[in-house]
Amino acid sequence: MEKLIYLYGLVPTEEAKEMPFPSLEGMDQNNPIYALYFDDITAFVCDLPSDDYSEEMLKEKIEHDMKWLQDKAMHHHETLLFLQSHYTLLPMKFCTVYKSKESCRESIVNNKEKNLSSLQLLKRSEEWNIKVYAHTNSLKNYLLTHNETIQEKKKEITTLPPGRQFFERKKIESLIEEETEKEQLSLCDHLHSEISPYAAYHKIKNNWSQKITGESYSMCWNSIYLLSKNNVESFLKAISDKQTFYNKMGLNIEVTGPWPAYHIDTLRSEKDAG
Repeated sequence: MEKLIYLYGLVPTEEAKEMPFPSLEGMDQNNPIYALYFDDITAFVCDLPSDDYSEEMLKEKIEHDMKWLQDKAMHHHETLLFLQSHYTLLPMKFCTVYKSKESCRESIVNNKEKNLSSLQLLKRSEEWNIKVYAHTNSLKNYLLTHNETIQEKKKEITTLPPGRQFFERKKIESLIEEETEKEQLSLCDHLHSEISPYAAYHKIKNNWSQKITGESYSMCWNSIYLLSKNNVESFLKAISDKQTFYNKMGLNIEVTGPWPAYHIDTLRSEKDAG
């Protein structure tokens, strides 16, 4: 049976040879992960049976088999975490599959300069993530007594006839919702502007739904930062210094990392384009 090649990530060959890779199960649990050496770059890969991991089969599994998707995505992520703990790692996206070792080699060699540049950057960098979750009622309660727009509307209502007051109080509920969302975004923007100077690259991402996060509170901010290792401590302290105030505002800052640098290509290309 023809074998496909599943690519997890790339590391500098000098590091791969200094620390041989231990035997780990590959994506299908039948074929181990092993190293392919391409001059200065080493690829960590595993073989896959073409009948089970063809492009059509992968598309079918990803779209219709949630259990398979969760298990395989977790395997990919955990393998990258292991690689990252031992080497300078340029991670590949989930389900990066080649038809042969030769096609894998061609892809890596054709992008050699870009790959080497990314690996050189990652030797001295880490990717971190910030998510902010909104405890909306806490912020609403604060705004009820501190937001000028809401205060002015409440005063205006007291001057109206009783019948009008009833309908205007209904409207003020919508106003409070709007002001709360605006304040959440303003606070998150401020946090981002304070900490982004520590990063060589950064990107604001889409918020995740509560169904995805499993959290009881909604996410109102999601951003990633590629930091020089020398800046990580200052970056974390800047966030820590703001935690108390943001908690008072009903916002919980969750900072995690270092992660495999999944976003390095996107971060670099967007900055270059800008």
